[in-house]
Amino acid sequence: NQMIQIIPTLKVNNRKLNERFYIETLGMKPLLEESAFLSLGDQTGVEKLILEEAPSMRTRKVEGLKKLARLVVKVKDPSEIEGLLSQMKSLPRLFKGSRGYAFEIVSPEQDVILVHAENHIKDLVPLETVPEFSSNTSIRYLSQFEISMELRLPEGTESLLDQGQGPDLAVENNVTWDLSMLKFLVKDLDLTSLRQKFEGTDYFIPKSEKFFLGKDTNNIELWFEEA
Repeated sequence: NQMIQIIPTLKVNNRKLNERFYIETLGMKPLLEESAFLSLGDQTGVEKLILEEAPSMRTRKVEGLKKLARLVVKVKDPSEIEGLLSQMKSLPRLFKGSRGYAFEIVSPEQDVILVHAENHIKDLVPLETVPEFSSNTSIRYLSQFEISMELRLPEGTESLLDQGQGPDLAVENNVTWDLSMLKFLVKDLDLTSLRQKFEGTDYFIPKSEKFFLGKDTNNIELWFEEA
């Protein structure tokens, strides 16, 4: 109830290839590039997604299902989605909702991404005929969007999330090109409550007590800090 924002970190093999995809295809704005990390957001300048380059000598492709089932990007202005589609050489899977068009696309790292502007994604219906998207609606960066995620956990895990079978669903977060960390920006950082929730697990709190770092049951790192 104190959550303000969740920022996912995705490990990728070739950052330049993925960078072009998220910026040129999805319209995300590059905000900060530091070492192996690239911060992406919208025209408000708020960080929404982090890409972490993890070359193949240290990390590998996921075997079977990924922990990240789907990344969901909700765009504030539906006309900007049509702008993105007008710039694509080949169109992905298309949908239509009450507010406009939507599409599902696969990233260079095989992450499934749904881009929409609906209040509820269940309102989306697949398009049977492909419309012509006007080129005069093209854009460079999305003005405003929010990100959410659909995650998978190994079968038998107590969770409300989707469960599945896959050898890498519980692998350490530094092994595969997958979702590696979720950063939670909260109104008040309640370290006492977090200690209780993560009791019996390995977690880290710096002397400054400015953040809390733990892990989920599928070895995704969970970072909590005050916004």
